[in-house]
Amino acid sequence: MEKKDVKIFWAIFLATFFAMLGETIPQSFQPLFIRNLGLSAATITLIYNIRNVIQTVLRLVAGTISDSLGRRNMMLFGLALFALVPFIYSVAINPWLPVFAMIASGLALSIYFPPSEAYTSALFPPEKAGEAMGRYHMSWAISSVVGPSLGGYIASHFIDYHSIFVFSGLLACIGFFIVWKYTEDDRSLSCPMPPGVLIQQTFNEFPSTMKRLLSKKRVLVACFAVFTHSFCHWGLITFFPLLGEKIGMTEFWIGLTLTANALSIAMSLPIIGPLSDKTGRFAPILTGLLVSVIAFVLVPIAPYFWMLPALNAVLGICAVLVFPVTQAAIIEVLPQAERGSATGVWGMVMSLGGTLGMFVMSGVLRVTTIDWVFYVSAGFTLVCAVVILLMRGYFD
Repeated sequence: MEKKDVKIFWAIFLATFFAMLGETIPQSFQPLFIRNLGLSAATITLIYNIRNVIQTVLRLVAGTISDSLGRRNMMLFGLALFALVPFIYSVAINPWLPVFAMIASGLALSIYFPPSEAYTSALFPPEKAGEAMGRYHMSWAISSVVGPSLGGYIASHFIDYHSIFVFSGLLACIGFFIVWKYTEDDRSLSCPMPPGVLIQQTFNEFPSTMKRLLSKKRVLVACFAVFTHSFCHWGLITFFPLLGEKIGMTEFWIGLTLTANALSIAMSLPIIGPLSDKTGRFAPILTGLLVSVIAFVLVPIAPYFWMLPALNAVLGICAVLVFPVTQAAIIEVLPQAERGSATGVWGMVMSLGGTLGMFVMSGVLRVTTIDWVFYVSAGFTLVCAVVILLMRGYFD
């Protein structure tokens, strides 16, 4: 890498870190804050799901739009939205503002990450694309480890929720100014086609792409596995705080519980991938799902606070056993020309699973307690794991 590219890479790395730090600092108390505005746990789940719905739709087209408008412009727009979200929460006195904040958060995640990943990978030679993505993703992984515990500690010992939201927004603003100052305008490299034409072309080709890819048995079962994972795992940042409040945990303990999940993911990512290269993809995926069943069952009946961070750490390892391994299972059986489309479909299926899971769990919360969210997650995962076991031959 040239010296200039190194500087740009670290600018994107730090911008992503500060944007996601502003996003993760309030995680330990954000569901409790929304609940204090007079909403039920079921409604809070639906509000959180707004972000998932937006990601499911925009994941298909965000990268395409950035190819036309320029990656740097899209990154700046996304970072501006990241910075705006905590400030919206800081002035919220009714349930409507959190709804707008979730819309902005979903837009920020969808608009920022595809072009920032593309910009970063372009800084490295093609043979080092994996290294580029590994380095890049450590930015949000670090903030996901630091943010929840830091926010929980501050909330438990020092200032009120509104002030912490302002602090988070200021941190996210740093990311915007870093990209604005230290990255270069790339519109000269953009596709000359208007974004509307590119988006229409993407949607027109989508049905045939889905049919072609899902006709391959291994792609089908890998997508089913990642759907199962996200259906139950994507709501954990909402459900653990609500469960923690119910059993009397402080914001700091809730933050530690969320941090444990992020930390176990960050630590196991470099291990699980090479391990699955040796063992094959089927064993890690099935193990991740089956161990998740046990962890989900144990969460509501854990007698001590320290057990919740431990169990959420186990769920983090289970996540790594499933989501990157299913992606690898798809990529390795497809020709180079189809891998981009395949990862896009995989990502959309994962987002769809998280979205539908949150809708289902909202229904669960309307008729029973937060404990049953974890029991339902265990039952759903077990049934799907049995189906995947019966589809074992698809991995051959």
